[in-house]
Amino acid sequence: MALTGKTILFAWELGEGLGHLPALKAIALAAKAEGARAVFALRDPVLSRTALAETDAEILQAPFWPTPAMPAAPSGSYTDLIAANGFSSVANARALIGAWDQVFDLTKPDLLVCEHAPGAAIAAFGRLPIALVGNGFVVPPADGDVFPPFEASRGDVQRQARVLAVIREAMVGLGRRVPDTICAPFRGVFRGVFTFPPLDLYRNVRRESVLGPVEPMPPLTPLPSKRRLFSYSAADAAMIEPMTHALMTLGVQASAYFRGSLGVRGAILRSRGVTLFDAPPRLASVLPEATAVFSHGGAGFTHAALAAGRPHIVYPRHFEAHATARALEDLGAGILVSPFEAKRFADAVSRANDDHAMREAAQIAGVAAQEFLRQATPIQSAMAALREALG
Repeated sequence: MALTGKTILFAWELGEGLGHLPALKAIALAAKAEGARAVFALRDPVLSRTALAETDAEILQAPFWPTPAMPAAPSGSYTDLIAANGFSSVANARALIGAWDQVFDLTKPDLLVCEHAPGAAIAAFGRLPIALVGNGFVVPPADGDVFPPFEASRGDVQRQARVLAVIREAMVGLGRRVPDTICAPFRGVFRGVFTFPPLDLYRNVRRESVLGPVEPMPPLTPLPSKRRLFSYSAADAAMIEPMTHALMTLGVQASAYFRGSLGVRGAILRSRGVTLFDAPPRLASVLPEATAVFSHGGAGFTHAALAAGRPHIVYPRHFEAHATARALEDLGAGILVSPFEAKRFADAVSRANDDHAMREAAQIAGVAAQEFLRQATPIQSAMAALREALG
């Protein structure tokens, strides 16, 4: 087998939820089938265990900066996330790099795969071959000297130089090879942008190929005549109270899954006719029954809803999801609801169901997504690059 005797370390450092796992898991399983040993270093090594049980791999705690703080003078680019998470000072950078070095010393990997793990990527620079995978946000274009701004014509790229200076001084102090540019540690032997092109934050400036989602996607199905909203949310979301009231009003026209416990709210919703799922339902089953969907804009759910051709209402909880909502609006297939208010949400549900142009745009976007999927080979592309790097 091509990768027999090789160890691959899979790292997830930043971001909430388990949506950062599918790409790492898919590559780990493919690498294991070719003889590689997979080891994971994850931000959440506890809740990840069930999701990764199939890999039968060792799972370690990933180092991450415990008190992130955005820089006072942001650059408006991915560099701000790097600065906020351990690279605002030389002392902090040395500490985080040193923590990752200990993980590398312990696991002795031949290659590192990063999913939103900038500290790991910087620590591995000059030491290990690196692959970077994930959606468009977490794999920013790195072919220039600086990262492009999140939004066109906004941000100050000159402020990225301050973070590069911190990284360089920290690496010199550790006796390590120093990067010439802020982007150098993020070029790697493989860069897997695992999303649909219209959802890529950098769709207007990226020159590399977008490879498509790694998760199985539901089929495109016609919108049913009977109104039905499917909501995918979390019990600890700040807007849970107005959301509960909005779903109560919809009653039998709503179904929902909430990560975490709803407590008494769950019983109340069921008494009003809302269908609640105790575990994440198969999206291939629930999406064909929905005329519209609601979520917080997570990549996995957004990919599935786009492929299914569903109008999508989004209440984002962070910038990445906000950008996703804007991308859906650009397609004519989404509605950004922020701030969340019961009436604003109810109006969005009515629009998603009644606006013929939006319903048609969602179906057209689904057709394009399905056509893209027929030629997409994300895992095959990743494995070809890993075999070459480890050969």
